[in-house]
Amino acid sequence: MMNEILQILIPVAHAAEAQAAEAANSSVTALFGLDWKLFIAQLFNFAIVLIVLWRWVFKPLGAKLEQRTAKIEKSIKEAQEIQDQLKQVEQYRKAEMEKIRGEATEIVAKAQKTAEMNKDQIIAEAKKSAEKVLEQSKKELASEKEKLLIEVREEAATLVVAATEKILREKLDSKRDVELIKESLKGLR
Repeated sequence: MMNEILQILIPVAHAAEAQAAEAANSSVTALFGLDWKLFIAQLFNFAIVLIVLWRWVFKPLGAKLEQRTAKIEKSIKEAQEIQDQLKQVEQYRKAEMEKIRGEATEIVAKAQKTAEMNKDQIIAEAKKSAEKVLEQSKKELASEKEKLLIEVREEAATLVVAATEKILREKLDSKRDVELIKESLKGLR
């Protein structure tokens, strides 16, 4: 590539040199004090320096700057995507927390309702149990009372029979009857 540029610049430089020689005769060049040969040589040197700088400095530097710009833009894009994802995660977290709070409130309400129902059921069962115990106690008391009455009757009957036996055996007089009754009554107490 450098050779191609040089091939183009050399004829241009010769043409410029010829034209400079022609212009040297003019009064403008004399006025400014320009030497056309030196000017053409400096123009040629500037072109070579420009080509060298362009090929080995500006082009690689431009490529590096483009790479860096692309890398920075990519980083900015990724940071924006991460920020968007964080917003989405935060929204999802908030939604889940609200959902969990709602479920927890519902569970607590159900537990309270169940506890209230269980409480009422336990109270009803306790009342039934107390009524059964009371009824059973009444039956046992009635049964015991009946047994005691039967025992008292049997005891009384035994005593009456014993007293009657004594009276019949010892039926001597009415004084004796009164004494026997008093003795029998003392035995009852």
